[in-house]
Amino acid sequence: MRRYIPLDILRGISIFGMVFSAIIPYGVLPYWMYHIQTPPPSHQFDPSISGISWVDMVFPIFIFCMGVAIPIANRKKMDGVNFKRDFLIGTFKRFLMLWLFSYLYVITNFSNINDWRAQLLTLFGFFGLFILYLILPKKSGAKQGLIIRVLSIFIIGVTVALGYFIFDRVVTVHRSGIIIFLLAFLYLFGALIWFYTKSSLKSRFIVWIGLIVLAAVTMPFEIQQYLYSLKEIRWFFNLESLYFLIILVPATVLGDRLYDKLTRGSVNEMGNLGRIKMWYVNNRVELLSAFVLMLIGIIFYFIEGSISKSPCTISFCLVSLSISMFLLFLIDIVVYKESHVNNWIVKIFSGAGSNPLLSYVAFGNLVIPFFKLTGFIYIYNALYPSDMPWIGVLRAALFVLLTMKLVSILSDKKVFWRA
Repeated sequence: MRRYIPLDILRGISIFGMVFSAIIPYGVLPYWMYHIQTPPPSHQFDPSISGISWVDMVFPIFIFCMGVAIPIANRKKMDGVNFKRDFLIGTFKRFLMLWLFSYLYVITNFSNINDWRAQLLTLFGFFGLFILYLILPKKSGAKQGLIIRVLSIFIIGVTVALGYFIFDRVVTVHRSGIIIFLLAFLYLFGALIWFYTKSSLKSRFIVWIGLIVLAAVTMPFEIQQYLYSLKEIRWFFNLESLYFLIILVPATVLGDRLYDKLTRGSVNEMGNLGRIKMWYVNNRVELLSAFVLMLIGIIFYFIEGSISKSPCTISFCLVSLSISMFLLFLIDIVVYKESHVNNWIVKIFSGAGSNPLLSYVAFGNLVIPFFKLTGFIYIYNALYPSDMPWIGVLRAALFVLLTMKLVSILSDKKVFWRA
């Protein structure tokens, strides 16, 4: 079964937003260019502010894409004799790899240290990550695969050790990337929920309602904030992993429906105006569901009195879920034509979106240390005059696109990281 390109594109857009929002000029742009709860110029966290910006949307969009992808990736294997065993083993293995990745890409990155050795060490660590997470060709033998994995572990170990002894970078369970950390647990919980409810949408709906009830009971008492304040707990559990399942679980339902349409060949040729009516006929249930979710989210906004990503509100989960669905539908209508699929900008986002882990870390762990070692960093810095912040925005967009282009080239050559 072919890949569902609109989903890759939407995932690529969310990754672009994650990286782009992290490198735009700090504190000098309008408030809607940052997380609403951390407004400029000081960016001090203020949980009393209600609202969401595009920056707040990029993470839930990625969660949505993960949810849609779970059934699309696994339902074709359901007829296998050992599907249950293989699925459960594969799910826990993928969780562990994602959870480990949330630490490794952080503790192997020394690019913020003003020392050429730090940049070289970061590139060395990136190479270790590259071969550890690289999906090896099927023709690779077990012995060759073992050698590559052992080599990757050795490289990463040396990187971390040198970082500790040369730059005093201590490795602790608290030094992780929060986004990948949350995604690891979201994948684990979401995949298990899908597996045990794959034959009963009613059961999945009950689980989803249960998650909303859990959020409604715990959010007013700020239990998430309290648990996160405990260092002994937050390194292995974050209550937001359960809150954000309000986005992921319905996304698996959409993934099931899309899988059925993909296998029937009905998710195609929806790009011109003459076929929009056909698209509506084939997708009116999904479209109506998105409108209903938006309406329920608005109702919860009035009940809760605010909408925010942090602290997370039910209205935020439901509204962002609805927006994610509308975006996927829009991409499906506009892009899913052969002429558009081969468009260069579409190929950048779909190629990067099909290789999400590599896309997420390539700028910070590869591009920046390379720039600093080669002197390109002076050109990069010169492209942002201090009194012209919007030029800095354009610079950020350009270099993130160039990084994603590099990843899309690797994707075209079938070079993928497991994700």
